[in-house]
Amino acid sequence: MSTHPLFLIVVFDGLRADMVTPETMPNLCRFQEDGTSFPNARSVYPTSTRTNAAALATGSTPRHNGIVQNKYFDPNIFHDDVFHPGQFADIAAGMAAYGGDLLTTPSLGDIAARGGYAMASFLTGGTGTSRLVNPRAAEHGHISLGFNGWENSCPTDIAQELVAAHGPIPESVRPNIDAINLQTDMTIESLYPNHQPDILVLWYSEPDQTHHYHGVASEKMGQAISLVDTQFGRLLDWWRDSGLQDRLQIIAVSDHGQITARKRVDVNAEAAKAGFAINDHFDGGADYAGYTSYSGSMKVRDDDPNRMAAMVEWLTDQPWCGLIFTPGGNGIEGQVPGTFDHALGLIDHPRSPDIYYVMRNDDAVFGDGIVGSCFYNGVYPEGGGTHGGLHPKELNIVLAAQGTLFEAGLTPATPAGIIDIAPTILHLLGLSQPTTMDGRILTEALASSDEAPGEPETTVHSVERGGLAQFLKFTQVGRTSYLDAGWIE
Repeated sequence: MSTHPLFLIVVFDGLRADMVTPETMPNLCRFQEDGTSFPNARSVYPTSTRTNAAALATGSTPRHNGIVQNKYFDPNIFHDDVFHPGQFADIAAGMAAYGGDLLTTPSLGDIAARGGYAMASFLTGGTGTSRLVNPRAAEHGHISLGFNGWENSCPTDIAQELVAAHGPIPESVRPNIDAINLQTDMTIESLYPNHQPDILVLWYSEPDQTHHYHGVASEKMGQAISLVDTQFGRLLDWWRDSGLQDRLQIIAVSDHGQITARKRVDVNAEAAKAGFAINDHFDGGADYAGYTSYSGSMKVRDDDPNRMAAMVEWLTDQPWCGLIFTPGGNGIEGQVPGTFDHALGLIDHPRSPDIYYVMRNDDAVFGDGIVGSCFYNGVYPEGGGTHGGLHPKELNIVLAAQGTLFEAGLTPATPAGIIDIAPTILHLLGLSQPTTMDGRILTEALASSDEAPGEPETTVHSVERGGLAQFLKFTQVGRTSYLDAGWIE
């Protein structure tokens, strides 16, 4: 009979760390208090779902894993569209374009499979993001499920078994009550009893979607937070009665925070007024191709330094634009003077767009003391939520763990992050961590370890352009870097 540890990673999409209180989320709050909880845990930049799904999957930043934005133009995959790593068809196209190496570093699923362990991913959202968490799931015989595009779930027989036992997939709504309740049912009544994955990523789509469309102070937002906390409580009750409590370790994490979308700016339209043609792709004559959201990015036609400098100059002059990153600098300042180097944002990958920018944000207060708002560009209504940038409330995430392998009642002040989950699990399974993993083993959280992490070292870098200064704050623990905040003055 196997006795190796099992791992359940519960992801709360878009949950801000400061929204977890005894009143709003009593189950998660108690879990944090009774286990090990990292109040200074960090997302990776861009603080979006797909970049952080890849970070969770690989223990690495975009610098090493190759998923460089929530959407981005990659002409090796599509010459006439942006690549969306949350769409199943796009993941398939990316895997084909790169010979199976869409992720440019080994994933947790790959390493687990080589070690004889089975991984599963199960999302309320789409099979695209589920497959991003483990791109070779079908090849490994691993379970990969998503309610949006359920027909693309694998293995097919397990997907059919779950629907036969639990009924059809409900329509997605906000808050996504029926779907998340069903997801929990399937997990505790079928997935574990019948298949018992060694590692399961269970990803709840809330409160992210409700925050996007209804905002922090809405009644629906309160319902969304209560929903996922109730379902997490069900998981904990099942865990205590499952007979697996000595083996199953539970890690709770969110992928990013959110801030309030204050004022919409149509970046492409504003750029067109100044004579700049931006599109999803270069076909049709655009000089810039990419995804111009609140946290946007674009490739420059022919990698032309003059075009790059001209776009940066225009962005710098816009009252809504904040931080700007360009490649090929000295590690601090980018190729274009007054911008940050890609390397400083941990986004220096060969597939990265040339220009990254983040719209301006602030510390305006909404609802019951919820800090943070920004200019934005997207489909969400004003007053809804958005993310992707470098506001501290976007970067600060939930990260907590309980189980026989973790310390109880511990709250380390040391920075940690979503990139640390994979290396910690590999360590506890006795599997080697590849050198491309940027994360660290969370030794301070482990019951079996007396090893202290390195002393945190915090640094603030700045660059200036046209009287406007950009600042980027990060903390280093050993060789692992965590981004704390970015702002302009």
